[in-house]
Order: sequence, then C-alpha cells, then structure tokens
Amino acid sequence: MRWQIEGFVFCEKQQTLRFEQEILQLEPMVVELLAYFCRHTDEIINREQLIEEVWRGRIITDNAVTKVINKLRKNLNDDPRKPLYIATFPKKGYRFIATVSELPEDPPAVSPESSAAQGNPATQDEHHFVISTAKFPIAATFLAVVIVASLIWITFGLMQHKTHQPITAVKALTRTAGNDAWPQVSPDGNYLAYMEFAEKRIHLWIKSLDDEQTIEITHNDNETLGYGPAAWNSDGSKLVYLVASPTSCQYYLREINGLTLGEAKLIHNCPAGSYGRISFTQDDNKVIYTETDGTPYTLFEMNLTTGAKRRLNQPQQFVAGNNQFDLHPTENKLLISSPDKQQWEGYYSLDLDTNELALLFKQDAFICCGIWDHSGERVVLMGEHPAYQIVSYDQAGKDQQVIYSGSQQLRTPLRHVNGKDYMFIAGYVNQNALFYDFEKQTEVFVANTSVDDRLAVFSHQNQQIAFVGLSTGSEEVWLTDTQGKHLTKLSNFNDNRHIIDLLWSYNGNYLLGLGLNQIYLIDTKTGHSEPLKIPQIEMRGVSWKNDHVFAYSTETEKGWRVNYYDIHTHQVSYEDEKWAFIQYSADSDDMLWQHQNGELFFSTEQKPLNNEELNQLNLMAGRHFKLKKVGSKWAWQDFVDGKRHLMLKDNLQQPARKLFEIGSYHFDLSKRGLLYHTTDSLQADIYQTVAD
Repeated sequence: MRWQIEGFVFCEKQQTLRFEQEILQLEPMVVELLAYFCRHTDEIINREQLIEEVWRGRIITDNAVTKVINKLRKNLNDDPRKPLYIATFPKKGYRFIATVSELPEDPPAVSPESSAAQGNPATQDEHHFVISTAKFPIAATFLAVVIVASLIWITFGLMQHKTHQPITAVKALTRTAGNDAWPQVSPDGNYLAYMEFAEKRIHLWIKSLDDEQTIEITHNDNETLGYGPAAWNSDGSKLVYLVASPTSCQYYLREINGLTLGEAKLIHNCPAGSYGRISFTQDDNKVIYTETDGTPYTLFEMNLTTGAKRRLNQPQQFVAGNNQFDLHPTENKLLISSPDKQQWEGYYSLDLDTNELALLFKQDAFICCGIWDHSGERVVLMGEHPAYQIVSYDQAGKDQQVIYSGSQQLRTPLRHVNGKDYMFIAGYVNQNALFYDFEKQTEVFVANTSVDDRLAVFSHQNQQIAFVGLSTGSEEVWLTDTQGKHLTKLSNFNDNRHIIDLLWSYNGNYLLGLGLNQIYLIDTKTGHSEPLKIPQIEMRGVSWKNDHVFAYSTETEKGWRVNYYDIHTHQVSYEDEKWAFIQYSADSDDMLWQHQNGELFFSTEQKPLNNEELNQLNLMAGRHFKLKKVGSKWAWQDFVDGKRHLMLKDNLQQPARKLFEIGSYHFDLSKRGLLYHTTDSLQADIYQTVAD
C-alpha cells in the first residue's frame, strides 16, 4: 500500500518515506506503526490498542511504544509541542492528524523486451490466456482437452518428483587437516575458494579442481589475520573477500585468472570485530555485505564504481541479526535467514531492484542458513539438528523433499555451479567430559563416547553428574558419577531439540534444559520432560533461585533483565531492572550479580568485586555464565594464546592459574572439583553431492 501524507509518500512494501528527492528507509516497527496510523486517521488510539494491533499482543514495555513513536516523529520531522502529524492526548493516547490519502501502487517496470513478449501469444503465461468460446468453440474444446491432459501429466510428474529417492552419493572436495568452510566454486566449475580453520588462524585458499594445486590468499601482513569468506563474480574474473583481525575489518576486491592473483583493492572498512560476508549481485558492479558495530548484523549494498552504499530493507534484527543471505541463481534478489524475537528462524525474499521484502515462512527449529534451490523456486536447508540431510521446501515452507541423506552430521548447504548438485560441510566432533578432583589432583573421564558429550554439571546432593550426549543419534540427557561409572540414559526426547544449558535443582528432583527459545523441566526420577509456559524468546543466564523458582534474563529496551519463574504456579516475576544477570548458588555468598553498566558484585549483600582481573570479564559467555564462584575459589574460561583455557583463582588475592586447554565454553565448579570438556577430534571437510 502507498499513502500520501501531506508532502510525504509512504510505501509499505518498500518501507520507505519519500519527500521530494529524498528517500528515507524506515525500520520495520516504524513501518507497522505508520501504516496503522494511516488506516486510523483522526482516531484517538491508546497504548493498549497499539500493543494489540501493531505489536500483535507481544509482551513489550511502555517505553518500547514511546521509542517507536519518537522514531516516527523524527522521520516525519514532527515537533511534539507543535504537532503536524502525531498529536498526544495525555492519559488517552495518540491521534494521527495529518491529511492522508491512499495512492495507487507503482506500476511494474516494463522493458521493451517484455512489452514485445506481451504482444506475442506464444510467450504469454499459459495460466493467463483467455479463450472466446463464442467465436472458437471447437478450438476451445480441443485446447481444453489438451490443457487437462497436460495438467494430469504435470501432476503425475510432480507426484513422481515428490517420491524421488534422495541423493546418497557424495565426493570430497577437500581433505585438509583443519576445519573447512564456505566453499564457492568458480562459474566455470574449475576452481574452489574455501576457508580453512587451522594453526590458530583462518586461511583462504583457491584450489584447482582439475589438478589439486592450491594458492593461499594473503596480504603479507605479520599480524594474525583471518581471511574469507570469498565470492566470485559472474565470469570468475574477480573475487571479493573479508580480511579481519582483532583490530581491523576490511573487504577487498581482487582480479583472478586461474591461480594467478592481481593486486588486492580495498573497497570497504568495516567496524573492528565485524566478521561478515560479501557477495556480488547479478550486477557485477554491486556487492552485498554485512557488518556489525556491536549490534546485530546489518545488510548493505555498495556500488563498486561510485562507492555509494545503502542499507537494505531487511527483517528486524535479533541475536546475530542478518548475516546469512543467498543470491538467487538468476534473479536479482536475496534469500535472508533471520531469527525473530521468539528465535524462530524466518526466511525472507528481498527484491534488490524494488527493495521489497517479503516473509516466505518461519521454522521453530535449530536450523540455519537457507539458500535458493537451483530453480530459484524452492528453499534449501539442512535438516533439523543433528542434521544428516539436506531438504527443500516450497516458498510457503510446505512440501518438504529430501535432497540428500547421509551418515555424517552436516551443515551449511550451498549450490554447486553445475545446476544439479549441492555442497555442504561435514565432519565429526568428539567432545568428552572430564572431572578434575581438587583433593587428588587427578582427572577422570566421566563421559567418553565417540560422539559429542557436553554440558556436564554436578548434582548438589550427591556424586551424580548429568550431561547431554549424542550417542543414540539425538540429544538426550544422561546420568553418571565422578568416576564415569553407572551410566544411564535419563531422558527419552526422540526429537530434534537442541539443549544449550543444563542445571540441577538444589534438591536434585529436577533438571532445567535451556533450548533455543524454550526451557524444559526434566524430572530426574522419571525422565519426563515438559516445556515451561514461557513465551518463546531468547533467554540467557539460567540459574535456580530455590527449589521451585529459577532466574533467567531476557532482553528489553533498556538491556537484559532478570525474570523469575515458579515451576509450581507458573507465574513470572521480575528483579530490579538495574540487574542484567544474576547467578544464584546453593551458598548465598557465592551469588554473582552483573549490573546494567557491566559492574560485577557477589553474595546476597551485593558486594563490589574489587578485583581488576575479574572485573574485566563479562559474566556471560553467549547464553552461559562465564564466571563461577564456590567458597574462595573463582573459575572462568578465557582465550589465552589463541586457545580457550580454564582459569582458576584459589582466592581473590592469589594470581590466576591456567589449568587446562578446554574444547568448550561450558564448565562447572563445585567444592569437589571441576567439570570441563576437551575435544578429542575436530575435523570438517567440504563435500559435493553426485546426482545421477
């Protein structure tokens, strides 16, 4: 819908506000609010109506409404003291007082070629022809019979297509000792660009698929750098790629002929710490790239000739934001994979010519990185976690079809340039859990299968340990002891849930399992599991406050805030909003608090943590607590010499000790000792399906 608002032209589809020659790109919620005002001019609308109609009943604060109102006022250059657009009526609501009229939609652009095609019946869409039965009754009848027969044949063909057998044959494109990622085959099919994680850095290689020769892209810089991902232009004569270090982020363009590289040309400086992606559009003079300045990733387009940049119309950013995208194989549009506030992964189509964004479908699953299929008519994803398949869906998220099925866990499907095959990353991770005994100063494997064993946590009541393992093919909760004996499977999920954190209640009756956007309550006697009645949203820093109430943090307009959930009453309450995270403990003196300003405190008395080394730490590592305290001991995980290590202070006055190199962000601390994880083997190679 398009609207004339005084001197502005507002386009809902393109999410733009035009005034004379200036075009302003609006944020998604501002678009929703302005569209609602346009449909309800001269009505006093209260906040409850706005939350119900614009925010569709989502749980938000009054401040969130005010913030979007203020953004809209700023976009319209409206003074709230002398309003021309949005008038405020204290204790009643808002009224949109501007003159508004509906405009016709912009007519689609028609090229001379398409105009000629419209005049030629042979080129018109067969679903849109018109037959005059009065003038041509016999021809119409004959044509109708032909069409019906054709439709039957097409339907039969589609049925046959639906029941086709998935590809099972693959071949390896790389066999390096490191972890390979982001394969891109040159348009002629002769060369492979890919990244390799090895030797404490990220390498970018170009490999000849004919004779296996390789070259590494470097800039002769002594600083440790990471290179890639990379992308080819339409004829394979140019590459664009990322070069990043802890203090810099840059995108480069380079000509390439076979394995001969031209000079590197800097095309964009991105914020340090931004490790995004870049790709050519269908126009080799334009590229799409992503970057972050500490907020979720944002998509931009840049003209390589003029250097002009524009922020693309895109989904509202949550978690990592909009870093995952794929260019359509033939059309100038993107498929954007983006999580929403509920952590549902949404798949959006963005027309780069019109800047029109459309939601295709969403999935509540641990799935990432959608791409177009070779026809550009379907969306291809990896299967649900743990993924052993590549699957495709129609653009409504229906009609699932298995493209590939194998025995190795895979990730990140990508199209091959041959028009029929797909590439993916597959490998193996064998993560094990160990118990370090403080008294004996010995280490014992408590979980040591040939697959992933992670999230090992101590029970507060006895010697039991719980962990999440993949030995049955899906994630399940297992119980063992500090000697790695008496192993039993507790849960029987038999689904594709992905557990991110695991915590015992103090009485040992329950375990909490933090999922992607849910928290599961697991009975430790029966193994019964149920999702708790919490709105699906990103949650961090889960900890038990007592045996029937636990704390978790969710993001608000002012930052992260601590919530409390009672497992008996299913009621939610809130902590003072000055606290971002609280880690409760069986001993009240071991409680840890993080203020909104980042300051750390401990114990129920909220004592300031006056320790320079620990005050530099963030309490959270992703969704987990990074720092733990038991008695006088403090433990945390940190990066040292390019590797993750477990650090320990015996007391605040003692210097930190580097205990072990660990293979996971997760660890647990008790009076008895430490639980941590090592990675026994970690390797990933690039594979290509081999269709018949």
